[in-house]
Amino acid sequence: MAVRTVTFPVVVLLTGLLSGFQACQNISENIEVPEDVSVGTTVLLLRDLVHTKDCFAEDGNGTFLSVNITTGDDFGLFKGLDANLALTVAAPLDYELNSRYNLTVELTNAEELHVKVWYVNLVIAVTDVPGYPPLYDKRCETPVLPAVGSTEDSTVISSDGYITVSINGEHVITGTDVIKWHGADPNVVDNFVVMRDDCSLRLLVGSSELLGRKAFLVPWLQGFAAGRIEVSCHDKKGKDKGKGTVLDLSLDHKLPKWVANGGFNMDESVHYVFVIEMNDIWSTSPYWIRCSAKVTSFDGPLFGEATAEYNITGCPEGRYGLYCDKDCVCQNGARCHGFNGACECRPGWRGRACDIPWPEVLIIETPGDSVINYIGTNLTLTCLTPHIHVANMTWLYQAGNEYTETKTIERVVQNNSINFQPISDSTNGKYTCVVEAEDGKLISAAYVLNATECPPNYYGKVCSQVCDCQYGGTCDRWEGCLCPPGRQGVRCEHICTPGTFGLNCSMNCNCQNNASCDAVNGSCICAEGQSGVFCQIVSIPVNNQVVVVVVASVLPTVLVIACIVTGVLVKRSRRRPTNTEQTDVGLEVLSILGSLSSWEVEKKDICFEHMVGEGEFGHVVRGRLRVPEGYEVLVAAKSIRPDRMTASAVRDFRREMDILARIHENKDGHPNVVRFHGVVTKSDPQYILVEYASNEDLRRYLWSVREQCKTTGNTKLLERLCFAANVANGMTELARLKIVHRDIAARNVVISDRKVAKIADFGLSRDVYMSSAYERTSQGGEEELLPLKWMAVESLRDGVYTCESDVWSYGVLLWEIASFGEEPRYAGGPMHPDVCTLLELLRKGVRLQQPTNCSQPLYRIIRSCWIVDPSKRPTPEELCQKIEHLGPLTYDAHLVNHDLR
Repeated sequence: MAVRTVTFPVVVLLTGLLSGFQACQNISENIEVPEDVSVGTTVLLLRDLVHTKDCFAEDGNGTFLSVNITTGDDFGLFKGLDANLALTVAAPLDYELNSRYNLTVELTNAEELHVKVWYVNLVIAVTDVPGYPPLYDKRCETPVLPAVGSTEDSTVISSDGYITVSINGEHVITGTDVIKWHGADPNVVDNFVVMRDDCSLRLLVGSSELLGRKAFLVPWLQGFAAGRIEVSCHDKKGKDKGKGTVLDLSLDHKLPKWVANGGFNMDESVHYVFVIEMNDIWSTSPYWIRCSAKVTSFDGPLFGEATAEYNITGCPEGRYGLYCDKDCVCQNGARCHGFNGACECRPGWRGRACDIPWPEVLIIETPGDSVINYIGTNLTLTCLTPHIHVANMTWLYQAGNEYTETKTIERVVQNNSINFQPISDSTNGKYTCVVEAEDGKLISAAYVLNATECPPNYYGKVCSQVCDCQYGGTCDRWEGCLCPPGRQGVRCEHICTPGTFGLNCSMNCNCQNNASCDAVNGSCICAEGQSGVFCQIVSIPVNNQVVVVVVASVLPTVLVIACIVTGVLVKRSRRRPTNTEQTDVGLEVLSILGSLSSWEVEKKDICFEHMVGEGEFGHVVRGRLRVPEGYEVLVAAKSIRPDRMTASAVRDFRREMDILARIHENKDGHPNVVRFHGVVTKSDPQYILVEYASNEDLRRYLWSVREQCKTTGNTKLLERLCFAANVANGMTELARLKIVHRDIAARNVVISDRKVAKIADFGLSRDVYMSSAYERTSQGGEEELLPLKWMAVESLRDGVYTCESDVWSYGVLLWEIASFGEEPRYAGGPMHPDVCTLLELLRKGVRLQQPTNCSQPLYRIIRSCWIVDPSKRPTPEELCQKIEHLGPLTYDAHLVNHDLR
């Protein structure tokens, strides 16, 4: 974000109040004050300003008695100092709160015979500083420690103090954790810490020597490592947690950009530097981190690992920072964030330090500030009016939708509260508290009550009945227990009666010769002497020989089934299916369909900037591409990591090139598919160039909406439905071209700067941002990472990928949108099930449960994507129409801020 600078003149008008004084002329200057300026900083030396115009002469017979700000500083953000006639900053500034101050400063001078007074009129411009003030992120909110004794040993994030290092699996040494070096190691010269708003930590430790346990690094750095050792860090689930770097500055002095951007000056005595970058530090329970790297030494390849366990601990009250060595500025009961000192203001206060009284109306819900309200529970809405002299307060109610009449509530208002005892369907709607101040100004706040679900394990109109479902049954508000296939009864306590199977035991078996069937999937259980899919083959012994009798009418069915089985086996043997109607668009097929020569881009036309994503198989770098029209466009350049140049990685990388070229045959592409700018194949490394999405991927965007919803209550439903419709529209184009994506998920959808969702990552890229959504599987002797929880049942079972299997994945994506980006988890199963476990759950009819605050119509659309029979799933075009029927989806920036739950 660019610094917004607004310059205003400083006009000084000096007026003598007594006779005999000649008024000074006006003085004009330009003054800018950055919003992050420290308290106590001098803004202007008034003495120098006055002396420049000879407005008075100090000769020892008179001195200034006072400097007073008379107008323009209602909140005391500036202060005048009598000693040197200086105007200073008295409290933290905030550009968003106020970017301009018109001050009148009174200067009083006492001489032997009379008193002179000057008035100085100042216009001060506050400039915006990127990244300031710091943001309060609840994900990494830290506990507040009791202020007992010294705070020198306190750290926001702590470990057991040690880090274990191994080479090729053999333990080498257990050393002191880098965080613990602060103040404890006499050789540590520099210690530079940056705690970011996104719950990440950046730590640089500079040392003059490496002694003791750290000395084993010296020969490595000075030998084959050539002055630099880099390791990437992950948690137990394989999620990226940052990286670590060790430098010998005599051989390699290239520090990360964040160090230089932070204004850090290296001490001259520093010889070795340790740089730690930790991401996503928001777990309050201990979490384990492993940092590893493959290197080639004089003795051959080595695999080094370092493991440690960390925990968020917090700081004593009033302190913040990694070492709790910084003072909080928060006032009026505001909570101070242990990471960056950001203030979470209480109602009625604003500003960097929460020191500015702010008249506002707020509606507080009791109990708690939960975004979940259940039918049958109690709720109290209280209208708070800090810093407002209230003349009148009125509650307004609007039921259901925006077209119903708004009515005034009088009978339920007691003081400033509305009580729901209990919540019912009829109480849903929009409640507005309208406050009239004594000066006649009207201020209001609104709260939308949208309770549609019963508390867990309850059902019925008023949610008074208990489910207590057994055997994996789920509790539905209106129907009670929804039993998995093979079960029935009020609590799913009974198995299906003979001859029936499936959901609610509603399907009849087709088994012959009195054979029974499996109550879950209807497969026939043949008795001794019976065989075949329907137990239609009966073995009859004759003259000590076995004669197989086949019912003639069943023979065609058996032949068809045999063909199907043969086809499945062939597909499994090839691992990737071929289909003349719908194709998985493998490398060989796409190479025939079109050449990439017309998309070749000269490497000299690309200016690479910084890396925006790095994972196990590849990385993405932001760059600027000069197009033939003469201007530059921002692109994301994807490439394969040199150390992961496997056959499958190259195949999928080439596959993505070819698919993007096919989608963009007319050069314009599709508005809901990421724009393709070209490829670089004539030099190493090779690159795929696509448009750069400033808002990252949909999953991360949903996370940010979820965090905003916790504080504002705004679910941005309209915006999320727009994204869902965008993806369905993009899938319609893929289906038209008979292209199968194979990995439709929120992480593979990018959001453009115009808030348009676009499908990306066509190579089953296994997420270069390294997501825990992918599970390792080994098939045919080759290891793959597969998005199991997004895969259709036929893809899991047979390796079949079609446009219909993409629809199944789209259902999971819709579930992600409805749950604000939560990771899917099947009830009764582990967070990361393997193929067999997941297939068993799906076979039993288990599906992802309805997310909180997800409407029933939307959930019905989601469930329709998960029908076992692929032919009965909706098409992308039908999905787009269904979503559009949920509400008006014409995107308008001023509409998405309205809560439409």
